[in-house]
Amino acid sequence: MDKNEDHVKMRILQATKKLAATKGFEATSVREICKEANANISLVSYYYGGKESLFEAMLKEFIPIPLFAEHIRREEVDPIQGMKRLIEEMYHFCKCDPEISDIIHQEFTLHSQRIDIIQKYTLPVWQLLRHYLENGLQQGTFYFRSLNHTSLQVMGSILFSSNDVKSLTVVTLLDIQRSVENDQLEELTQYILRGLGCTNEQIAIS
Repeated sequence: MDKNEDHVKMRILQATKKLAATKGFEATSVREICKEANANISLVSYYYGGKESLFEAMLKEFIPIPLFAEHIRREEVDPIQGMKRLIEEMYHFCKCDPEISDIIHQEFTLHSQRIDIIQKYTLPVWQLLRHYLENGLQQGTFYFRSLNHTSLQVMGSILFSSNDVKSLTVVTLLDIQRSVENDQLEELTQYILRGLGCTNEQIAIS
């Protein structure tokens, strides 16, 4: 494939992401996507085989979770360091590409038929999170009662904190001074690890 074709495909994927985040994938037509991408409408079928296949191609292009989850797992770090790495990667992913987070949230809210496709690209981070939580509990590093509830609470904290629209709304309503990004990530990491029972010394050492 030449560079021009790569460029056209990327424009189509970016247009799909933009429109799906704004109005929902179900409500977005192929014609609208191609108009936004300045591409011939026939190219969606030619490159992707149709609208539904385009959805998965978009996720594959813009969700790096399987790659960084596998990379972190191969590092074979302790549970605290593993949690730090996971929090950092997820925070930056959601912060840098909020459109994908919005699309995933929309699809789950609608209980759409595309949830199985989404899980294919998001499940690795949930599995990694549970891996570190279970190991930390077995080693006596973490303390919690329910693995399922704790997984949801940890991921919910990451997703909310990294969403500028949602978090800024709360900050504004409560008249709270917003922290700079580096401080936000550090505070989020310490909040989660302390909630899991880690001491300041354990957090600093790992």
